[in-house]
Amino acid sequence: MSVLVCENLTKKFNKKTNIVDFNYNFLENTVYAIIGKTDSLREELLDVIAGKALLDSGSVYLDGELLNDSTSIQQRICYISRKMNFPGNFKIKTILKHFSLYYPKWDNALAYQLLANFNLKANVLYQKLNKSQKCLLHSIIGLASKANITVYDNPLKGCDVKDRYDFFNFLYNDHDRYPRTVIMSTDYIDEIDFLANRILFIDNGVLFDDYNTESLKNNFKYLTGKTEVLSSLISGIKVIGLEERGNMLTVCIREKLKKDDIRKYQKYLIKISYVPIQK
Repeated sequence: MSVLVCENLTKKFNKKTNIVDFNYNFLENTVYAIIGKTDSLREELLDVIAGKALLDSGSVYLDGELLNDSTSIQQRICYISRKMNFPGNFKIKTILKHFSLYYPKWDNALAYQLLANFNLKANVLYQKLNKSQKCLLHSIIGLASKANITVYDNPLKGCDVKDRYDFFNFLYNDHDRYPRTVIMSTDYIDEIDFLANRILFIDNGVLFDDYNTESLKNNFKYLTGKTEVLSSLISGIKVIGLEERGNMLTVCIREKLKKDDIRKYQKYLIKISYVPIQK
């Protein structure tokens, strides 16, 4: 069932950066990863999807209702933007208290569990936090909100690998216990491919591909072997990319391999490997 429906979304930011006729139905209890180049307009698209940017045309519907500024609607969606900021003299516990009063399903126990895990003290002033700690706090808010839809703009960008690993595992486990829709842009797709159900590829505000994660893993493969042998075996197969080193050739193909294909490649000592999604 669709919980967030985007119909013909168009937003002009300037002459060169525009989102034009974006259409997509986000389903309930599904985790989406949005990837693209730095200038792909991922952040601007999330602003539009979350109702934080005024559209030139088109509509966003949340649970069948037009997304607007009404409290009853906004309490069902939590947007963790990279522009998120709080007064410097606010303590962490004050910030969490504010969100606990706003989101009906707020999980205070989870919020404080995550604070402890990431060594964030509830009495510390916001202005005393470094950039990484602020990112962690913002991400914790999104998870603890338990909103029907949580939208993350590149969560934990700049945080160290261990913190990202821990948080994404918390998100995975909590989503398993309390399913809801999560939409996140990310530069760390290989770190969350276990978490994401679908991956959207965005370029200049345009959706140019949308994959089920497992389908993506199954349909793209690396083949590596001796150039002369492999070249003859892949005749007629669409090759997306290739790299030749000495007498060895590696190609990337977009094709779901059948058992007979796998046996054939193995017979000729061709190595088959998955293509990392980040590629």
